[in-house]
Amino acid sequence: MTFLRTGSLPDHVGRPRGEERGTVVLLAGSGESAADFGLLIDQLTLAGFRVEAFDDVSLDPESARIGVLRAVSSTTTRHPHVLVGSDVGATLAAQIAAARPVGLVALVLAGLVTSASRAADAAVVGGLRGGAVGGAGVGAGGRAGVGAGGRLPDGVVLPQPRTILLPSLVFHGNTDDVTDVADAASWATQLPFGAVRVVQRGDHRVLNGDSRRTVAASIVLFLERQRAGEPVLSDGFAS
Repeated sequence: MTFLRTGSLPDHVGRPRGEERGTVVLLAGSGESAADFGLLIDQLTLAGFRVEAFDDVSLDPESARIGVLRAVSSTTTRHPHVLVGSDVGATLAAQIAAARPVGLVALVLAGLVTSASRAADAAVVGGLRGGAVGGAGVGAGGRAGVGAGGRLPDGVVLPQPRTILLPSLVFHGNTDDVTDVADAASWATQLPFGAVRVVQRGDHRVLNGDSRRTVAASIVLFLERQRAGEPVLSDGFAS
C-alpha cells in the first residue's frame, strides 16, 4: 500500500471538455494558488490539456516534488507531460527537471527565483491579475517571491542549467523586482535546449500581468510543438 503526503495531491485539476491531449503540472510560487492562474488554466484546458495545479509549493517543496513525480509517471494521463513553474515553483520545477524523471518531456519557467533574488513587496501580491478558478481571488499568502530574508525554501536549489536536457521555455519580466532580468537571463541562456522570452514591462508575476494572454498563447504554442515534434508554424511565402 502506498501512502501519499497531503501536499502531494494537486489542489486544482482542470479537465478539457473533449479528449485529453497532454498533461500540464503547474507549480505555484510563494503566496500563489491555482486561482491566480485562471486564464492560463482556461487556455490550456481549451486547447485540450489536463492541468494539475499545486498551490504555493514553498510551504512544502518535498510534497510538491512527490506530486510531480506521481503525475508525470502516471499511465492514466495523456502525454506529453509538461512542467510549468512560477516564482519558487519555477526554481523547484527546474530542480526536478534536472533529475530527469521519466515521463517529463518539457519545461516552462516564469519569474525564476535564484540565490540572488530579493523578497518582494507585499503589494505585488495585491496587484495580481488574471481570471480566478472557481471565482476565487488572489492566493492566500501574504508575500510574493522568496521567503523571509530573500532565501529559497530549504531543499530548493536552482540547478546548473546545463543539467536540464529538456526543451525549455523561460519567461521573465524586464521590471521584475524579485530577480533581476540579467540574473535570470544569464542562467536561462545556458540551457542546452532553452528559449528565453523577456516580457516588456512585465513584473515578477508574468503569468498574471498585463501580457498574460500573450504569455499563455506562447505556452500553448510551445506545447503544440512538443506534441508535433517539430515547429508548428514557419515563416515563409507562397511561391
